[in-house]
Amino acid sequence: MKRAFIITLAFLLAACGVVQQAPQVEPTPIVQTVVVMITPTAEPPTAIPSATEVPATNTPLPTDTPTLAPTNTAEPTATVEQQQVVNNAPTATTGPSSGLTPVFVDNILGKGVFTNITFSTDKITLNCFPREMQISMTANLPEITRVEMYYRVIDAPSALYPSDWKLVGNLGTDNKGNYSITFDALDIDPNYRGYDQAWLDFQFIGVNKGGGTVDRTQKIERLVTYYKECP
Repeated sequence: MKRAFIITLAFLLAACGVVQQAPQVEPTPIVQTVVVMITPTAEPPTAIPSATEVPATNTPLPTDTPTLAPTNTAEPTATVEQQQVVNNAPTATTGPSSGLTPVFVDNILGKGVFTNITFSTDKITLNCFPREMQISMTANLPEITRVEMYYRVIDAPSALYPSDWKLVGNLGTDNKGNYSITFDALDIDPNYRGYDQAWLDFQFIGVNKGGGTVDRTQKIERLVTYYKECP
């Protein structure tokens, strides 16, 4: 009986040893195989930086932006836009805004010798505004190299006692056939500045290189009025 008990006890102990070892072997191999399968998935993201490097090679393209430099050529146009303002500046002295009325002399009075005869105002004063005026014209005959200006004063409104013709002097020239001069009230003979109101008549004579008269305008009469005080 005792021996039989010992044998059965031995079988029981052996059975218990087998049961304890079996659960230790089963979980370990499963965990290891799972870890091995996950590790390869970390490799694809490494390919992404290589793709980002490709646009970097394109970055030199924006350096073509020096094409913006030609836009600086707009500056000369501004200078062109500034020269036009300067050329038009003299016209600012005439017109309704200045209170002056320019006079455009009929070319018939120029006799074909002179054209575009213009007075910047139809009135001039000794003690008020305007005290001077600009006179310009174009000589149509190439032999004319100099233009002389004459004037006379006639009392208004009586039109009595006209003065003699007085030489003012030579007009300035651009050597391209255009002539001009500034006529001031003080250029009028002092003996005639005392008129309260008077007409100013003009005549222009074209002269050649030798000093001879080529031709002259007709008398330009009663287109400009002189005032001693404000009109």
